[in-house]
Amino acid sequence: MTCKYCLSETTRPDGSAKGSKLLRCLTCGKRYVENGNLPKMRVNKHAITTAISLYYEGLSVRKVSRQLESIFGEKVSQVAVWKWVQKYSKLVSEYTKTLSPNIGGKWHHDETVIRCDGRNEWFWEMIDEETRFLVASHLSGTRSLQDTITVFRKAVETAKGRPQALFVDGSMQYDAAFNKVFYTRYKAAQVELVKRIGIRSRETNNIVERLHETVKERVRPMRGFKNEDSARIILDGYVVNYNFARPHLSLKGKTPAEVAGVTVKGWKQLIENAIQTEAKELKASVGGISVEAVQVVRK
Repeated sequence: MTCKYCLSETTRPDGSAKGSKLLRCLTCGKRYVENGNLPKMRVNKHAITTAISLYYEGLSVRKVSRQLESIFGEKVSQVAVWKWVQKYSKLVSEYTKTLSPNIGGKWHHDETVIRCDGRNEWFWEMIDEETRFLVASHLSGTRSLQDTITVFRKAVETAKGRPQALFVDGSMQYDAAFNKVFYTRYKAAQVELVKRIGIRSRETNNIVERLHETVKERVRPMRGFKNEDSARIILDGYVVNYNFARPHLSLKGKTPAEVAGVTVKGWKQLIENAIQTEAKELKASVGGISVEAVQVVRK
């Protein structure tokens, strides 16, 4: 049987616990119950993925906890729900960086203010017009040239390419950032910088403005974020939910990821894929190494 931690085939029966058979992996040394649950989790995986989905759809951790008891009969504390959200948001966010969405040629960029630890922070976003895929995001306490460059570079890394046109507002710092990241003498690779000023700004900015409202709707019940670290994790999870789990009316009920050619959909599949990817990396790193050696490496 395949180990759910490292995907090795070298497992064997190793006793029992509370009437359930235990397995031990001879490669990574893990001992576990094969019950279909996620690694290191006693709660049903469907309850965990439902909890995360409900949280990013706007429910508080208290309401999520109540819903889990109502739907699954699982009594889960608010602290446990919050830990799931943070753990799997971080895990899945890293996994989605390995995917390759087919992004369109018109990107819209803007930023909005959110409250974090009692102060204002800037949340930067880059969205593709055709697929509505959120190509890049960035949280910062400043609104500087370097922040703009960071967002532009993140977008290029995600799309694995350059847009045909980039829509921004009238700020002068965009010119410098644009030249730093996108300038080229080769005509075939040139990107058009489109500045939205006055009435034109209102006409071309609707895509990003709707995205800002989605972010603020999620943050509002929380009365802002408690600290910057948790803010980054939750906003990364928000990006995952927006791109891969939330159907859009403007996309005829599809997610931006589906329109961009990525077939992964929903938190359940995302978490399972992320765990498998992590397990494959572990298997590659410990292949042919004894359990004792693995334990030494982990220490």
